[in-house]
Amino acid sequence: MQLIKEYIAAILREATGGGIGVQQQIGIGKNYHTVNPEPITWENYPGLNYEISADPMTSEYFASVTVIDHPDLSTSIRKFTDEASAEFWVREQYEQLHRYLMSLESKNP
Repeated sequence: MQLIKEYIAAILREATGGGIGVQQQIGIGKNYHTVNPEPITWENYPGLNYEISADPMTSEYFASVTVIDHPDLSTSIRKFTDEASAEFWVREQYEQLHRYLMSLESKNP
């Protein structure tokens, strides 16, 4: 029982020790660093590109999604009344295409 108490106390000291400017022991997860700390968003999906453009004369927006490795999956140009609708449609297409491309990768490793 004493051994368990000492073990728990050591873990708690590791988790709570230190502070600003105090050297800490390297414990579980304390030395984890990413190469690129930027968030990964839908716009970063590999193999997909999109384009949204506007016609200032008619106040219409046009959007399309291109699949680089599978051009047959690319969408045609769609027309929207505002930019938010165009971006929403592009995002939905990205999600669907990304899931489909991941399923292709899992079938053909």
